[in-house]
Amino acid sequence: MDLGTASTTAIATRRLTLVPSGRPVLIELDAPVRRRSGEWMCVHRIRGIGRVRTGRAIGEDGVQALQLALAAVRQSLEPFAAQLTWTGEPGELGLPEAIPDYFGGEFRRRLERLVRLETEREAQRLKDTALAPAAPAARR
Repeated sequence: MDLGTASTTAIATRRLTLVPSGRPVLIELDAPVRRRSGEWMCVHRIRGIGRVRTGRAIGEDGVQALQLALAAVRQSLEPFAAQLTWTGEPGELGLPEAIPDYFGGEFRRRLERLVRLETEREAQRLKDTALAPAAPAARR
């Protein structure tokens, strides 16, 4: 199957907003399809920032094809990230960078541990800040 004959029915979409105009930017992911070669392909599109950007990600199975498509969409949007938002925070696309696994499982697990540790530290910092007594008001 080539890109031109791929299904154009999105199985997942995300609507981002271009700030400050409020214009929508749409991410579309099609269902992964198996190719004659045995690999899987996931077509993705980005609409709303100039021409429609269409790409495809190839994986060993459908899940990997989806993961790689999300990574490709994130990379395509990086140059525009400061002007885009998903949650209202400029630059927030809701597409976190994937932890690489191409150096093997042990490397990936080590990075996952570091991410968990930093996440726990930040959660504790926020908790400590929220529970800290308020500073006394300045006297006039």
